[in-house]
Amino acid sequence: MIILASQSPRRKQLLEEAGVSFKIVSPDFDEKSVHLDKTDPKKYVSELAYKKASDVLEKNQEDTVIGADTVVVLENEVLEKPIDEEDAFRMLKKLSGKKHQVITGVAILKKGIEKVFTSVASVYFKELTDFEITEYIASKEPMDKAGSYAIQGIGSKLIERHEGDLFTIIGLPLKEVLQTLKTI
Repeated sequence: MIILASQSPRRKQLLEEAGVSFKIVSPDFDEKSVHLDKTDPKKYVSELAYKKASDVLEKNQEDTVIGADTVVVLENEVLEKPIDEEDAFRMLKKLSGKKHQVITGVAILKKGIEKVFTSVASVYFKELTDFEITEYIASKEPMDKAGSYAIQGIGSKLIERHEGDLFTIIGLPLKEVLQTLKTI
């Protein structure tokens, strides 16, 4: 059985649409309590993805577990999920008119097998007014998203363009995940 170690509705939807049969089991730890070095964003998201997957694998040793984590990186600063609306405003204001990277780390674990990788895409934001930012925050969409936006939702209005895999930006680089699952 394949297990997704995530409560993300976006990751769930991507796997469902790809026809993957899986169940969801949430990792049993608080991400905020894990103190990892954020100076290397690729390593950071890989380690978080690995911790999620390995936590679930401990209790489901006969299964294949997918863990993932996504961050937005602007000028070497890691932007995760906002803690409140003020934090969301701060992030969106910083992203306004700029290019940034979205990095998704994935760990696919099965007893004796560990496949960990990252995928990077770039997103270019439009120049945003304070009103546009406030209006977007009022939708509540940014409140559980890395960087305070969802490219696949209302947040698409904020985006000028992107380069790279759209699924990486959404939170699960599906092509690489499916290829890795085939090899396990």
